[in-house]
Amino acid sequence: MTTRAADRVDEWESRPFTDGYEQLRTLADRSFSGAVTVDRATLYILNGTAIDIIGGSIEDFADTTGTVREAPTPALPLLAVMQERGDEVRAKYYSEETALSEADRKLSEGGFTGYVELSENVLSGDYYVLYQAGKSMSVAFLGESEQLVSDDEAFERADEEVGIYKVYPVSIDPIEIPEPEEPDP
Repeated sequence: MTTRAADRVDEWESRPFTDGYEQLRTLADRSFSGAVTVDRATLYILNGTAIDIIGGSIEDFADTTGTVREAPTPALPLLAVMQERGDEVRAKYYSEETALSEADRKLSEGGFTGYVELSENVLSGDYYVLYQAGKSMSVAFLGESEQLVSDDEAFERADEEVGIYKVYPVSIDPIEIPEPEEPDP
């Protein structure tokens, strides 16, 4: 089983999006993590940085309305983007032969950007470790209810789990939020 983070965005706390680029800049200033959806376009934001747009372009957010959804943990918008963009498996390991903590150390030291997914042959849930230039965040979806666990607890549970994990390289190119247009006098 693989839990798709993008499929869970509708469960995040939501509020209206009404002010186009101006509201995007406000979200960035507040170090917001989540998603902004306008029609079919979804802009993912991690700690105030726009990291990707799925189904559209930045121009779709200029002067329109939609929905702002705040992620329960900053790892989720990054996971959604990485799952969407990362389809090439760089490596595959069995946790009994190569511990996740060993791979984590190497990926962090190497400045890796991408993610590790531990879900194959695992009954307790789906585990993810996300890397951006070697810095990591962890998130897990546990049990039938897919209970969300994040940070150190998610990593520790994953490191104790037995199963197969895959390493996916994914490049992230931040998106510049344009200045709002000045109204005509």
